[in-house]
Amino acid sequence: MAVSSTLGVASGLDLSSIVTQLVSAQYDSKISANKSSQDDVQVKLSAVSKLSSALKTFSDSLDTLADASKMAAKNPTITNTDDIEAFTADTTNSASVGSYDIEVLQLAKGSTATTADGTFSSSSSVVSSTAGTLTFSAGSNTFSINVKAGMTVDQLRTAVNNATDNFGITANIVNTGDSSVGSQLVFSSSITGDTSNNLVITNNNSSLDSVSTVATGSGTTMSVTDAQKSHITIDGTDVYGDSNELEGVISNVTLNLLAKTKTDSPSTLKIGTDEEDVQGYIEDFVKNYNTMMDVLDELGKSGTYTSSGTQLTDGGDLSGDSLIRGLKSQLSKIVAGAVSGANTNLNTLYSVGISMDSDGNLEITDSNTYGGSSGEDRLDSALSDQFDNIASLFSGDNGIAGQMQALLKQYTQSGNGLLAERTTSYNDQLDQLIDQSNTIAEKQTSYEEMLTKKYTALDTALAQMQQSSSYITTLLSSL
Repeated sequence: MAVSSTLGVASGLDLSSIVTQLVSAQYDSKISANKSSQDDVQVKLSAVSKLSSALKTFSDSLDTLADASKMAAKNPTITNTDDIEAFTADTTNSASVGSYDIEVLQLAKGSTATTADGTFSSSSSVVSSTAGTLTFSAGSNTFSINVKAGMTVDQLRTAVNNATDNFGITANIVNTGDSSVGSQLVFSSSITGDTSNNLVITNNNSSLDSVSTVATGSGTTMSVTDAQKSHITIDGTDVYGDSNELEGVISNVTLNLLAKTKTDSPSTLKIGTDEEDVQGYIEDFVKNYNTMMDVLDELGKSGTYTSSGTQLTDGGDLSGDSLIRGLKSQLSKIVAGAVSGANTNLNTLYSVGISMDSDGNLEITDSNTYGGSSGEDRLDSALSDQFDNIASLFSGDNGIAGQMQALLKQYTQSGNGLLAERTTSYNDQLDQLIDQSNTIAEKQTSYEEMLTKKYTALDTALAQMQQSSSYITTLLSSL
């Protein structure tokens, strides 16, 4: 509240300035201290947010390392001949490294049933003048269709394709353009394998014999093309399957057959390790860990002090905070520790070439000052000789990545995480300081109003005294 500029006008004294100085002397230091405290809390809130972001970013970067299926992945490579993509391959982590020559001699296919030549002249021909039921079966699968009197070939096609319990029968009409053949109704089954899985169509009305594979009367039935198995050779050994998905014919490998290979022109399947990818994951881990540590070091940096004990302003925004010291200590224990359950020859970060420098950062060295193998040599050895053991070092709850993610979750978890609780505490402090600031402002206004009233009265009294003094002086001068 600004002091009235008219204060002191009556007496001619600078009473407005006196009130301003008294108010300033009483409250400027309190206002300044409160603002400084608010600024400090705001800085800490920003620092906690920056810390939380750094921890979450690093934790997210650990997802690949924590996933054993990616760390131990086997990579199938297929070399086809004559530009024929004969098959694809899926592998599990347990697949063995190796090479296989594979010929696809026959694809599995389902059976088909086709109406006899001249049975129907067109798709609008009537199937039967009387109603009945067709039952479709292949292997252990079955479903039925009600054929209405007067139903056309096209309507029967639609009824079969739209049947809710259809297990894999597709109906199509081939309009041959040959009057002696007419339009042929074709039922195709998706059930592959040997002839025991052939499509069988039965009826309860002999007028439906023409669209059945089994007659109940003397009518001509549909012709059937047999279902067949898939047939391949693996390094010359014959392998048969009921479908085109061959699971386990090579341990922990699934082959998905697509086309026949040319005679004596096998495709080659090689199963190898993703050493290059895993090396990249490990190198990214080192880089991302150091990036996070840079943030921790920046925020937790200790300030320096003058000989008088005054702290300078070169400390981090969370300098001296036990939260950062505790986190760095726990991370160091994980980095330096051995992983329970991992292979004894590969249960530390050092064993995959990762060491810690004097600043607490991780590194993969290209030399070893004290003799022995370098970090790069140890990593190369782990990738080439112990690839299958790397996953257990990093992945799972006990792995390095799993341990770090569990630790970081304690800090970053929303609601009851350590950083969330710290944020709540700082926000509470800020609210209290804002309330305190409002209280100071109210007291300042009240104090200023009290002084203004006091000095207004003084101004009036002085003005009256000046008038009386002037009057007396005038009287005395006239004697």
